Amino acid sequence: MIKRLLLGPQRPVINLAEAVDAAGIPNDDVAVISAGWQEAEGDTDDVQQLVKRPLHDLQLYQRAANVMALDEKLATAYRQRQDRLMELQRIYQLRLKRLMMAARETMRFNADRDLVVAESRHAVSQLRALDRHHLHRVQSLYAEFESEFSRQTSEQLAEHAAEIEQVLARCPTVLLTGGNVIVLLNRLRLFGVHRLLDQHHLIAWSAGAMVLGDLIVLYHDRTPQGRRDPEAIAPGCCVLPGYAFFPDASRRLKLNDAIRVDLMSRRFSPGVCVTLDSGSRIEFDDNRLAAGSTARQLKKGGRITKLRAA
Repeated sequence: MIKRLLLGPQRPVINLAEAVDAAGIPNDDVAVISAGWQEAEGDTDDVQQLVKRPLHDLQLYQRAANVMALDEKLATAYRQRQDRLMELQRIYQLRLKRLMMAARETMRFNADRDLVVAESRHAVSQLRALDRHHLHRVQSLYAEFESEFSRQTSEQLAEHAAEIEQVLARCPTVLLTGGNVIVLLNRLRLFGVHRLLDQHHLIAWSAGAMVLGDLIVLYHDRTPQGRRDPEAIAPGCCVLPGYAFFPDASRRLKLNDAIRVDLMSRRFSPGVCVTLDSGSRIEFDDNRLAAGSTARQLKKGGRITKLRAA
């Protein structure tokens, strides 16, 4: 049985050590993916003290920088892909803003309930269609790049991928830290590590937890610039299909707004929207939810309930 342990941010509550012990993670070598920390990648002394197992950082961020420095063609194509992804996201944001506003206002409209329910359902379906279309376009850009640049076509990628697989072969467990979720996802995909994660016990928090579902959503209702509508950014690694994870949700989302919670749940259904606040812990045995601690699920009707094993 493969264990997957997902945690909330490790500040202010640090529950990594007790959660790892309680989950029964094997006391063997652990491969670490800290690419989301970018330049701070590899700064894992605090993690080492908590996990108390030999750690081997895969250095995906640094490896990517090395590959880009030696393979100009790949680096140019990578930058072009990123530029296209950002342009695509801006177009999506433009369309999303109007649909989100319409959906919220429709759900709040004071009229015959049957009329509002039917129109709200259609408004949500329009949002879902836009998300599906956007994710399909994003996946197409990833696939186009990965068909041209892979370990079969790039000597640099092949060398690093082989070294990464050698480390993973010695480590039954992989630990994914937080940081920038897009940077983390891009480095996982560049070396094909996203296809290997389901073969290992996993420990993950924050961005590391976000990439394990089949959908990655950016969200923040309280930025200095104002509210940011939840945006579908990219497909996740699908290690835990049917889930979307929202770290630090109590601070970043207006969970007391039933309309917003209802819309979030309905928009990303049938996926399960799970909050992971500091101190939260979720355990999966393979893909089956085994235990949850203070993790919550956003549900239709604006309800928020404790995440429970089936």
